[in-house]
This record gives sequence, structure tokens and C-alpha cells, in this order.
Amino acid sequence: MTDNTENNKDKKIESYDQLLNDILNDKGSDEGSKQTSSSDMGKTRRISEDERTSLFNFKDKIDGAPQNVQHGGGQAYYEYDGNASGSMPVRRKKKKHKKNYTAYLGIILATLVICVSLVLSLSVIIIGRDVLGIESMDSEFTINIPAGSSTADIADQLYDEGVIYYKKVFIALAKIKGADGNMYPGDIEVAYNMSYSDIIDSLMDMRDARETVTVTFPEGITLIEAAALLEQNGVCGADDFIYTFNSSTFGFEFERYVSSSSLKLYKYEGYLFPDTYEFYVDDTAYNVVKKIRTRTNEILNADVIERATEVGMTIDEVVTLASIVQLEAGSVDDMKNIASVFINRLNNPEAFPRLQSDATDTYIEDVIKTVLTVEYQDMYDAYDTYTCIGLPVGAICNPGADAINAVLYPNDTNYYYFCSNVATKETYYAETYEQHLVNCETAGITL
Repeated sequence: MTDNTENNKDKKIESYDQLLNDILNDKGSDEGSKQTSSSDMGKTRRISEDERTSLFNFKDKIDGAPQNVQHGGGQAYYEYDGNASGSMPVRRKKKKHKKNYTAYLGIILATLVICVSLVLSLSVIIIGRDVLGIESMDSEFTINIPAGSSTADIADQLYDEGVIYYKKVFIALAKIKGADGNMYPGDIEVAYNMSYSDIIDSLMDMRDARETVTVTFPEGITLIEAAALLEQNGVCGADDFIYTFNSSTFGFEFERYVSSSSLKLYKYEGYLFPDTYEFYVDDTAYNVVKKIRTRTNEILNADVIERATEVGMTIDEVVTLASIVQLEAGSVDDMKNIASVFINRLNNPEAFPRLQSDATDTYIEDVIKTVLTVEYQDMYDAYDTYTCIGLPVGAICNPGADAINAVLYPNDTNYYYFCSNVATKETYYAETYEQHLVNCETAGITL
């Protein structure tokens, strides 16, 4: 049993030695350092313990592998030899190339020069178009140059009238033409498409002052009445005035809020501010309308537009309601109470859907029906506050400043009704319909 065991051990050793020998022979043939004859092939050689150990210590030079193997703790540490065949190439540092900032600077400067050139070119074109009067409106109108006006004063006046946009250019051109201090006062016909040179030439000519006339438009006047008044005073034709007044705009802020409707008799009814004006005799309707609209813009200014927004109304709604208050109020003192009645109704549409103002009926009968040549019931209904819901489609007269302010700043009341004594112009107010009936009886009004 013991012999068999020993034999088995020897066989295992021999097999193990043979395996190691084969590995060594293969390794040796790869390196070319050990030659094995054909007669030795297949022989079994016992390998010593040292050879076994040396196999796993990796002391042999391996072609293409790292050299200078260091051993420690059973582990191999390799140092790469750059001369060994198949070794990994050593990475070299790349040289840093300096950026050519001069080229970048040149590109930037060239771009700036191009941009500045474009801006200057556009500026010259824009200024030149105005100086030469290119593509401007050809509407002519008259302005009056006051006596003693300097070149700068004239430039300011022309700028305010929208005739010129570049005052310094005008002043410089006047000096070049020898007109500085040589321009006469008085009336001058100008147009938006006149060149600066033509304007200066006209100002250097002696002119006679044109005849003027003073016209006063009372508060509550209608456009038809105003047109007739202008024609009677020889200012311009009534029909021309009506047409121009309702078809022209001048870029004023309030004009943006004026509504358009096919049911309106006149779009700009309500926007002729009642005041005293001085007009030229035999003037154009355009000049007349511009002067009136400019004055209206002074009243319906930015503060008024802002206040209208605060109370939840547009300028058009304010003017429309103010026109009703203007005709309904017997005095200025009554305007804020009457305005409160209508505003209370507008704020309570379920209970009071209609304003029920007699003044709107008067406008239908005395104005609309005298202008129209055919019956137009839809327009009548749009103005009739006993029929339409809320405000009528447009103003029924041209209200003054007091009526406008009454709408913007009404008294705080609970009134929903009012009536007036025609003879005494005393006004009575009521919160309920029952109280209103009593007031009507007191005022001598039969319902």
C-alpha cells in the first residue's frame, strides 16, 4: 500500500516536472536563448525546486515587455525601458503656439469701422430727407412769425409745428445763406414737404400780415353749428370743415382712443373744444382743424387719459358722457351730481340698463335727421338712451372742461334719478323711483 502511494507521488512529480519542462522549452524556443535538440524532445527531466521558483519570479527578459523587473512581497513591479523593442512610445509635450491677437484686433476694428460708416450713412440719409422735404405731406398751412423772433426762435416754432425736425441744421443753413437776422416776421405759408432752403427763402421775403377773425365756440355746440359759424365769419367752407374735421388725424394721443362706428354720425363729434379762436380769413379747412385739434389736445392731455383709466373709462366714453352732462345740467354746480346719476346707472346695469337722457332724443331730431337724407333707424337707436344699453354710440355735442371734469371727478352719491325745473333751472335728485315721481311733480313735470 505504501509502495503504491510512493509510486503515485513519483508519477505526479514527473507529470508536474514534465509540464514545467514543456513550458520552459516553449519559452526558451520563443526567446531563442535555449536550443533543444530533436533527441531531447519528449524526454522527461526533473526540475529542481529552484527552477520551479524561478519560473514564477519573472526574472527572464521578455521581448516587448517592460524591463528592470523589481520583486517585492511576491509581486512584480515593472520599469519601462524606452529602448526595448515594442515598448510603448514616450509621449512628448506639444509646443504651445502663441495666438495671433493682431489679426483678431484687425477684424474687430474693421467691423467697428463698417458699423460706424453705416450709422453715419443712415443718419445723413434721414437728415437729408427732412432737409430736402422728401416724401413728406404736401399740406399747406399758415404760421405767424412774431416780431423780434431770432433764428433760434423761428427754428423752435417750425419744430413745434412739425415743419422741421433738426433745428441745429436749420440754424446752420440760415447762417450759410446769410439769413441769420434777416428773416421777416408775419404770416408765412409752409408745408411739411418744403425744404429747409425754401422755408428760409420765404422767410427772407417781406410779407403783409393776413387778415384774421375771432370766433368763439360756446360749450355744448355741435359740429354742424361750428361749421356754420366758421363759414359765416369767412374762415372756411362748412362742408370742407365737417369733412376735414372727421377725416384728419394729427398724431395726438387722445386720437388713438376715438372709436369708429358706422352708426356714428360724426366720428369726432365731441372733440372740438369750446373756446375763443383766432383764424385767418379765407384759410384752409386743414389749418382750422389743426388749430382746434391742437387746443383739444391740451385739454385731453396725458393726465386726463390716466384719470379716465383710473375710473375704468376710455377718453371716448368720458367725452360721450360729458356731452350728455353738458346738455342736461342747468349750471356748473349741478354737473357733478348729474354725472354721479349716470355713473351710478352705468355701474348697476342690471337694475338700470338705460341712461334715459332726453338730450339724446334732441340730438336725433335736431341733428341726425337733418343731416341724413334717408331714415336710418339703427343709428337713431344707437343714440337713443331710452333704447340703447349704456352709453350712446357717440357724443351729442362738444363739452367744455367743467363737464369733462365732472365725469372724471363726480360726487359720491346714491342718486339714480334727477329732474329739473325748466323755468328756474333747479335740479332735484332721488335715490328711488317713488322719490323721483314726487320731484317731478314739484318741478312741474308730467310723466
